[in-house]
Amino acid sequence: MSPVHERHRQAILALIPSWYRPLPHLALPSLFGLLVLVLAVTQIHALRPIELVAVPVTLLVAFVFEWWVHRSVLHRRVPGLGLIYDRHELQHHVVFTDTDMAMRSPRELQMILMPMYSVLLIALFNAPVAFLAARLVTPNVGYLYLVTAMSFFLSYEWLHLAFHLPSSHPVGRLGVIALLREHHRRHHDPRLMRSWNFNVTVPVFDWLLRTQWTRELEAARSARRISRGRSPAESRS
Repeated sequence: MSPVHERHRQAILALIPSWYRPLPHLALPSLFGLLVLVLAVTQIHALRPIELVAVPVTLLVAFVFEWWVHRSVLHRRVPGLGLIYDRHELQHHVVFTDTDMAMRSPRELQMILMPMYSVLLIALFNAPVAFLAARLVTPNVGYLYLVTAMSFFLSYEWLHLAFHLPSSHPVGRLGVIALLREHHRRHHDPRLMRSWNFNVTVPVFDWLLRTQWTRELEAARSARRISRGRSPAESRS
């Protein structure tokens, strides 16, 4: 690692409060999310096959929402949401780069996981949507929506953590984790982070919207921008 990167990394990690404890940060949101998920599952009765369509529909909405937020909020300074941008691009992406992805101590979870209260906000945001789905379609559809939404949140947190574990970790050695981690590692390249690989969980919309980085796609995009009179540097913004 370069001395400059290491100096910036240590300066950001020094901002982690002395009272911070990584285990509650991981365990409490996970347990709360699982509790909401289990309670919702227990309310599903006499499920009809057609109602299961709610699961892939919800997943598609979650994948595109993840893609959009990552691209348009976490890597763009939006009025009123500057703290989210600062935490993500100016801290997370400085501490963890494409050549230095692995966390070195449990305290670095603070730079990987969402704030602890996020799981409550996710539940509160999704509860009215689930209620509307239950009223407008069927109660089972509402509960399936909530189950899928909370499952997506948990998978986001756990996968993101897995991507930043050392590659020698048993979880990191799993084939599917290694494959998805490589997709996320490319996103941590400072040169690519604002234009490529925005899905963190599964790159569904990176694939559909052609933002899954390859040399060929990057070259084609640069050529198009140059033909319109823009520089290669502008083509990455």
